Amino acid sequence: MAEKAVYSIDIDIGGTFTDGFFTDGGEVRTEKVITTPHDITECFMNCVAAGCAAFGVDLAEFLRRTAVVRVSTTVGTNLLVQRAGPKLGLLVTAGCEESLYGADRAAILDRYIPAKMVAGVDEQVDDRGAVLREVDEAAVLGKVRELIRSGARMIVTSFRNAWRNPHNERRVRALILARYPVHYLRSVPLQLGTEIAHVADDHARTNSAVLNAYIHGDLARALYRAEDKLREAGYERPLLVVHASGGTARVAKTVALQTLQSGPAVAAQGAAYLATLLGERKVIEADMGGTSFDLAIIVDGRAAFNGAPMLDDISVAVPMIETESLGAGGGSIARVDGGVLRVGPRSAGSAPGPACYGKGGMEPTVTDANLVLGYLDPESFLGGRMRLDVAAARRVIERRICRPLGLSIEEAAFDIRECIDGSMAEETRKRLLRKGLAPADMAFFPVGGGGAVHACAIATRAGIERIVAFPFGSVFSAFGGSTTNVQHIYLRTVSIRAAMAQQVEAILPALREQALLDMQGEGFSPAEITFSGQCVARRGDHRRVVELPAGGRKHAAARVIAAEAKGATIESVRLVATAAVAHWTPIASRLQRRAPVAAPRATRSVYWERGHTRPTPIYDRDALTKGQVIRGPAIVEGPDTSYAIAPNWLLKIDRYGNFIVGLSSAGPATI
Repeated sequence: MAEKAVYSIDIDIGGTFTDGFFTDGGEVRTEKVITTPHDITECFMNCVAAGCAAFGVDLAEFLRRTAVVRVSTTVGTNLLVQRAGPKLGLLVTAGCEESLYGADRAAILDRYIPAKMVAGVDEQVDDRGAVLREVDEAAVLGKVRELIRSGARMIVTSFRNAWRNPHNERRVRALILARYPVHYLRSVPLQLGTEIAHVADDHARTNSAVLNAYIHGDLARALYRAEDKLREAGYERPLLVVHASGGTARVAKTVALQTLQSGPAVAAQGAAYLATLLGERKVIEADMGGTSFDLAIIVDGRAAFNGAPMLDDISVAVPMIETESLGAGGGSIARVDGGVLRVGPRSAGSAPGPACYGKGGMEPTVTDANLVLGYLDPESFLGGRMRLDVAAARRVIERRICRPLGLSIEEAAFDIRECIDGSMAEETRKRLLRKGLAPADMAFFPVGGGGAVHACAIATRAGIERIVAFPFGSVFSAFGGSTTNVQHIYLRTVSIRAAMAQQVEAILPALREQALLDMQGEGFSPAEITFSGQCVARRGDHRRVVELPAGGRKHAAARVIAAEAKGATIESVRLVATAAVAHWTPIASRLQRRAPVAAPRATRSVYWERGHTRPTPIYDRDALTKGQVIRGPAIVEGPDTSYAIAPNWLLKIDRYGNFIVGLSSAGPATI
């Protein structure tokens, strides 16, 4: 009897769509469902059910035979964008209530915590960790009582130099728990800065603790509900949550802040995986969804990593894969401002969505423009599960754009597309030039539901000559999640001369011990865990990352530091613990010498130039075979996205089923 398939499920909950990447180890199914922002467990389970149906398996049986479920989500990001988190109270060292240990007034104040909800505590720990002044019980409890009376639903404590010695922070926690025990209805949740980010930067640590507390409650409730729904449906393993660092962990082991920007981050990780597979040394990956356009650069198979990122111009101390975001997507709203057409950053999201969705949207969006111009088929959107309303799209464009600017509907739609393409191309080009990279040297990976529709237009304007699009590109963050392993990262800030390398090495065993405990909580044995280590060495203004052996061999790390960081100061030590889980590997096929000529299934008029349509062949993506070549202009339609191949561009399907697109004037050799 043949062995039963073991499935993996990867889901990305975006602002407009929830995407699924499902595999049995060989075959892949992709699904898109509308996000339900009022309750993300609804769209989460809708997506799981869609994947189950795609394999033709009963849901309970499907989940029983599933090895892993991973999810990335925008819940935390949405709470920040909408300012929808709870009212917080913050305790800081007296005298730092305005700056929160920074140089100026803290940017986080009155965005995520009212300035009046910050209270100073008379305490002191010096730069070496000595407690010079203990907290006073009556004073602390008095300040906590005032914060609670003012509406605080959680207390955050973050003191100066607590990374050296968290004694006073922990004393505050003990006092609060004694006065407000957890079994009382009036108990007060609290978080300590040193438990969220154990770093020397007091300002970034405090910001991290505040933002984490701001999103913690709603995110925890949403993820635990999703896990409960899975269990009720028959899944017996823990739900894994994708982190912006490129790893995953179970819900109980996830810090809320780690989930921010997790979708774009793992899309970058997925791009790095495919860049290595395809031999692409320099890649810019662009994820165009319903609300944002996220960019990541991959060089030699690695995405850049940022240990001190900025979120909404606020410095935080949580490691993330480096991405940059622009408010541009299919749901970006077009408007006339002072006689000038502008598109984005405001988005229609999934509710009400673009006017053509028929859900009450009354403002024109990029998706409405693409529909009017012929890039989208109203009958086959989402595989025919959702019919788009062309008349509604035309009405809102006519009312909001044509009348003020004196344009025809088609001219207005074309200008909307030109405007958004110009913004995305400019951002792409600027990002490359800032990194010292020439656009002509890059491969462009357009992903997300809108990436392939706009790829040729963006590439042309940005000066990029090679595009690689994927059959699962519209659910690329979900695919990126499928490349992740269970991972925990441990960071310690230090200030140790490299000559004292053994002091640095002495930090690693404690980090390994914590990692083993956390991984045991994830369900892994020591034999299943691999470790990697790094330290940051500084000489003057120059910083260098030094890879450290972290396998536990005595003096191994010290020898590396002594050899590679001689004369430097070690600023931080990082340990990464990883345990592998199920992954899908793309399967290559031998290309036929003479692939059959691709046959279009239809022809329709598409506006490729302002004021002019061209009869354009329409191809069914699932009917194409590896090795086939298609000359633009052409539209290739899949159940989850469309690929717009502009005039003078040429598409060839490679041995993995990817679309390699290059300028046809340069000939097939360029692709």
